[in-house]
Amino acid sequence: MYMDHLAVEIAWLWGGCWLLALVSGASVVKQREPSPRLRAHFVAVFMAFLASVAGFAVALTAPHEPFPFARLGFLVASYIGALGLVVQGFAARHLAGDERYGAYFLWMTWAMAFASATWLVQTAWAFALCWLLMNLGLIRLISLPRRSRAVRSATRAACWRLAPSILGVLAICAWLMALHPESLAQGITALAHRKEEALWAGVLLAAVALAQAGNWPFGRWLLESAVTPTPVSALMHAGLVNAGGLLLTRFAPVMQAAGLVPAVLLLAFAWSSVLVGTGGQMVQTDYKRQLISSTMAQMGLMLMECALHAYALAVCHLVMHGVFKAVLFLRSGGAVPSPSEALVSPETGRGPQALGVAVGALCLVAYVLPDASSGPRLFTGFMLAACCAVGIGRIASLASGRWLALIGLAAMVGAAEALRAVLIGALVHFGVSVQAISPWWALVATLLIALQGGAMVWWRARPDRETSVRAYAWLVHITEPRAQAMEAQPEALQALIQEAMLR
Repeated sequence: MYMDHLAVEIAWLWGGCWLLALVSGASVVKQREPSPRLRAHFVAVFMAFLASVAGFAVALTAPHEPFPFARLGFLVASYIGALGLVVQGFAARHLAGDERYGAYFLWMTWAMAFASATWLVQTAWAFALCWLLMNLGLIRLISLPRRSRAVRSATRAACWRLAPSILGVLAICAWLMALHPESLAQGITALAHRKEEALWAGVLLAAVALAQAGNWPFGRWLLESAVTPTPVSALMHAGLVNAGGLLLTRFAPVMQAAGLVPAVLLLAFAWSSVLVGTGGQMVQTDYKRQLISSTMAQMGLMLMECALHAYALAVCHLVMHGVFKAVLFLRSGGAVPSPSEALVSPETGRGPQALGVAVGALCLVAYVLPDASSGPRLFTGFMLAACCAVGIGRIASLASGRWLALIGLAAMVGAAEALRAVLIGALVHFGVSVQAISPWWALVATLLIALQGGAMVWWRARPDRETSVRAYAWLVHITEPRAQAMEAQPEALQALIQEAMLR
């Protein structure tokens, strides 16, 4: 009992720390460069992060969860707090001198606070309110460079494409309040026991997750968000778009009771997002658009895992992807190679490619055979085998250092698999829903990814074919932002130059 009361008290302390961080963020709104007030704001955000870690430690050591999803909620809050600290620390120098410098810190803190609170609240109305305020913070962050025509267009796209996410969650939460107004967890359980209602709720949840994750048919807002500053992109792609997968994890009983229809719809649209995102990575030349396309593909994979009811795997995926994507965005300033580096890598011959495919196939068989009836093992085994195939193909084309590269690849694969196993085991302990997945359903998802991969390889090997040219043109068209969402010479920059000259 003592640990339960302590966890609840820490939750209140955590809320107070975030309130203090919001107040300190509001105090730096007029700042345009680092200042003592900004350092005090960082201290407040760090206190909120420490409160999240303390809550997670107490919830983890308690005999049972102090309140539903306490362990997962504090884990996600700790992740968001750590991510926000890193991103805001980077923004302190990166955005120095910007006319909205201080406002970025207020709205990043706002989005982080309500993104964290979403997974800790215990009533449906509070969940809906936090979801609404989190997306309000996201839209406000996109809209801050208001002088830019492209930013105004991207903001309108975000408002329209995120509307299904906001309205869908409001509808679901109103539904839950009608069933059980006092408890979100009990409302979810009650809805899961109503099969016909669960079907429609599952379809609505799938649409909400697709919109929040920037997947098709709602992905236009994500593609046009390239005009936002790098710290905003890092926070958006490493944190806020992950909310779609976390939503499905929280509502897992409803999705499992909904049956096949929502799962098929989610799988189909998520797979199309993987196709578009992967293709966008191949055809886009702008580094940030490549990263955005990568996010779309990764979110599609995560939602495919949710469609397979592999929620622990999906949460593990989104955490690891978030860390990886934050690093890529924050180092995007060094993406352009120096003149001494080769700008075009040599093409890999057919021999190394065939060797990579053979080794990948052996890895798949060796990984799946110990438990061939496991659906998640088949899906993750194929992903692992594909990575090994690409790595072996690259290593075989090297002129020297092959053994060293092979040892490095083996070490990375082993470390990644060990980390995945540890995280999934921990997430199951944290209360993430687990359900046996039909190996046939997992086989369908695996074959879809294999079909896409084969098509991409065929396309790259035959770039002069008419079908390849058509595919290239289609991918450029569908992943390119609209003309009004791009600026060759930013109008806002011209306005600031004129202001500086007048001074």
